[in-house]
Amino acid sequence: MKTIPLRMTALIAGLFFAISVLVTASSAAVQKRAAEPSWLWPPAPEKPRIQHIKTFITPQDLDIKKGFFARVWEFIAGKDTVDRIISPHGITSNGEGKVYVADWGGAFVHYFDFEKKKYDKFNKTKEGVLVSPIGVALDQAGLLYVSDSVKRRVYVFDGNKNKRIIGDDGIQRPTGIAINKKEGILYVVDTVAHRVHMFDLTGRKTGSFGSQGGRDGAFNYPTHIALDERGDIYVMDSMNFRVQIFDKAGKFLEKFGGAGTGIQDFMKPKGIAVDSEGHIWVSDSLRNSVQVFDRTGKLLLIFGRSGIGRGEFNIPAGLFIDARDRLYVADSYNYRVQVFQYLKQ
Repeated sequence: MKTIPLRMTALIAGLFFAISVLVTASSAAVQKRAAEPSWLWPPAPEKPRIQHIKTFITPQDLDIKKGFFARVWEFIAGKDTVDRIISPHGITSNGEGKVYVADWGGAFVHYFDFEKKKYDKFNKTKEGVLVSPIGVALDQAGLLYVSDSVKRRVYVFDGNKNKRIIGDDGIQRPTGIAINKKEGILYVVDTVAHRVHMFDLTGRKTGSFGSQGGRDGAFNYPTHIALDERGDIYVMDSMNFRVQIFDKAGKFLEKFGGAGTGIQDFMKPKGIAVDSEGHIWVSDSLRNSVQVFDRTGKLLLIFGRSGIGRGEFNIPAGLFIDARDRLYVADSYNYRVQVFQYLKQ
């Protein structure tokens, strides 16, 4: 009888060991997920208003898995070729499973499709590659708009192909963006210029509003922007520690907020989103929390703390709420996105 060479014996032993580890780890992960109770806030006996839905970092979180032997070989060779979110900032979704994440740390846009179990990432434009993608927004036709704060442009993608470029050297540092789909207006926050620029969706500039200062309608390093169902504009006036509200033409309407350590105050506000009932959601990166206000500035709810668990954050940045009132949070220094469901009355 022929004997098996020593190297082959060692390889087979290694394969069986790797297989046992992978099976055990996979089984343990499934059991852990099944055993975890739902994360709700506030906790019982209070009526819950928010439920954690999912957290995602990699395509594996979509149940898109590599072949078994590919995973075994990676285990043996010590290789890790997983695509993953590095530093998420802006987020948008079509409300039907497609989610786009602007990853300024990785200099990519990640595309997750939770319904079709698809993943892609892209960064090629007609002017080279993205350098610092910050804001993302979808128009009525499903085209994706991406702001790059270093390249000072907004890039329009059809799938992963850059179709056109919006902006000129008059934009100093584009960050948050939002689209009024009914009117066909693109709003671009220019943080360094302390302004918001307006374009039609072909790229023609139609106006702008704001200047540096603390008075109504002026800004001090604005960052993020959101629209409500009426088309009113909500701008996170970050270094004035307030939210300002404008009509679709940029006319000042209302404001609320201020600097402080009270739960109704802001310490370092970043992301902003508006749900279907008109509540305003704000992420505070120093507080590691999300606050919920009505339009008058009354605090309705606050959740989150520093940590790595569900409902915990490490420097939360961009927010987005889809048509189903699902809240997407760019949990930037936890290198992930968390998704929550707003539970209506």
